[in-house]
Amino acid sequence: MWFSKVPGYLFDKQRTPYFTEAKDLTLAQSQYELVAYGVFVGSLFGIVGLAAILTFFENSNLIYLIWSFCSAAVIYSIFSVIRNYELIPSYIISIGPSIIVAFSFYEALMSNSSILTLTIFVCLFLLSLKYGWRVTRIVAWQKHNGNIEINNKKAWGQ
Repeated sequence: MWFSKVPGYLFDKQRTPYFTEAKDLTLAQSQYELVAYGVFVGSLFGIVGLAAILTFFENSNLIYLIWSFCSAAVIYSIFSVIRNYELIPSYIISIGPSIIVAFSFYEALMSNSSILTLTIFVCLFLLSLKYGWRVTRIVAWQKHNGNIEINNKKAWGQ
């Protein structure tokens, strides 16, 4: 069913031009890419924030409250980037996944995980940094060109 739509989405020049330079993206293309990235990062930090706040209520450890506030800040930054192409929040959402992967790498290192697990975490960390840099370049380029007049009703399907 939905598997048949995956190749059409992955290779659609308008919606997923992931191999196109940030400066060559149209406003619609950059908006699609930022929304897709925002959904991914927002889902990740939504789960982290929910788990952190539930754990905080259970054992009142302050670190979980900090994680939940950081998750809320990242989710707010996602909306700020998608709606207004703000540059500082783009830095926040760019490094957010890298922080989670780095924390997971540290936990795996402390629990004496296998070299394969550690290698996967290093690869994920580098990939998240590289793609985060792309997101920041997209926002900076659109902001630099003044292409930030977004029809939010059309972009959000209203």
